[in-house]
Amino acid sequence: MLTIGQALEGAARRYPEKPALIFADQVLTYRVLNQRANRMAHAFLSRGLKPGDRVGLLLPNGLSMAEAYFALGKAGLVGVPLNLRWQPGEIFYALSNAQVSMLLADRDLAPLLASLAGQLPVYFTGGYGEDPTRDWDTLAERQPEDNPGVEVKETSPWVIVYTSGTTGRPKGALRSHYSNVIIALTLVSQLGITANDVGFAILPMFHVNSMWFVTLSLAVGATCVIYPHRAFHPQHIIAEMNKHKVTYSMFVPTMLTFLADAAEQGKIDPTSLRVMMTSSAPLDSTLRDRLLKGFPQAELHDVYGSSEYGAVTLIRHQPNGILGSVGYPAIGQEVRILSDDKTTVEPGTIGEVYVRGPSLMTEYWRDPQATRQSFTAEGFLTVGDMGYMTEEGLLYLVDRKKDMIIVAGENVYPTEVENVLLSHSAVSLAAVVGVPDPRRGERVVAMVVAREGSRVDVEELAGLCRRELADYKRPYVIEVVPELPLGPTSKVIRRLARDQWLASHTTS
Repeated sequence: MLTIGQALEGAARRYPEKPALIFADQVLTYRVLNQRANRMAHAFLSRGLKPGDRVGLLLPNGLSMAEAYFALGKAGLVGVPLNLRWQPGEIFYALSNAQVSMLLADRDLAPLLASLAGQLPVYFTGGYGEDPTRDWDTLAERQPEDNPGVEVKETSPWVIVYTSGTTGRPKGALRSHYSNVIIALTLVSQLGITANDVGFAILPMFHVNSMWFVTLSLAVGATCVIYPHRAFHPQHIIAEMNKHKVTYSMFVPTMLTFLADAAEQGKIDPTSLRVMMTSSAPLDSTLRDRLLKGFPQAELHDVYGSSEYGAVTLIRHQPNGILGSVGYPAIGQEVRILSDDKTTVEPGTIGEVYVRGPSLMTEYWRDPQATRQSFTAEGFLTVGDMGYMTEEGLLYLVDRKKDMIIVAGENVYPTEVENVLLSHSAVSLAAVVGVPDPRRGERVVAMVVAREGSRVDVEELAGLCRRELADYKRPYVIEVVPELPLGPTSKVIRRLARDQWLASHTTS
């Protein structure tokens, strides 16, 4: 049985006294981590929760978040990780849509969640002296350390991961134990990760990237260092990597730039790191070559995937090697490029990317229509990416999912931002696009058209976005324009709007 709980149990038997997790000055061995996960599982069940119930997780990177993932798996419960950068409306929507029975949150977020009083049981980690009955740490410490004995099948759901909605509302990708363990085993086998390695989880653990990264590390018996700061600071990342002699990690290109700088300036030991993974945005040849030169013993891999897919393709970068491709299908993954009528296209022909394999999500939670539209009868799934495959089997992406924007590794869907802008009475049309940014990969730009007889106050719109949207989703600039390019159905054509904006802001 491939379940999350069994993965941890197995590692605890093989490596009981080996460090499993390191967070700042805290070190948990596999034996202690397994015991703490058992205690937390008992604590969840002591609150009257039943297998299959959903538990919201509003926690920063740390031991509690890692323990919660494994505890929920052992108790047969379903975790709903929530983005810490979301505004209250975004958080409450996910809690409602997932029909969450309980919320586990960091104590610093108590004021944000005050409006949930009486609606949903909320417990706080980190010591909650204001109300001992809501102090999760004390409750968990009182529980037995043996396995709770809940029968969990590998097909049982483990997490619901919310992806920003292309139609304005996030969708919950329901993922099983099996699909997530398979992702870990696939990456371990293809990247050569072993129990002798030290991984570094930098990205937020409410994201699938870090969720899978921690699972990967602990399933194979490696040591996983969790980035101990709530804000990203290059100097802190370099210090942690030097201190723990990190051998592998997952980065976004923004972080890789700072890594290349550190190697060139002699601020990092280049001999420890041997596997670098990157995703979310393509590498350019300059950054690729700087990394390969700065870390001559390391392999640099691009990984393409999504919350719905898991890891789909991988490619190892070489000096003067292929650029632009996201690689070959991972073990067990089938990739097809289909036309609008769902027939396979010839190599080199652009179509919609479909994937079939053991790491796919089960369904979109409470959205059977979206599930039907995304899966074919043969079990292939699409998230809307467009691309083509070569005769050799390399996958190239030519357009990203439904105009998605990636800001420093965070996915932003224009419709969600546009809906906020359009809620203002003075706005008749809105187009939100991503434009290149040297540090973040992209930045969000908004163009709006005023209603006839109205005047748009840009500062008012910016304030509206601050209230309704997480910071990474907010437009870097909001510009009032006389018109926007429209298609035959009077919908804004974002691609043309983006071209229009770039043309007007490019200096010759």
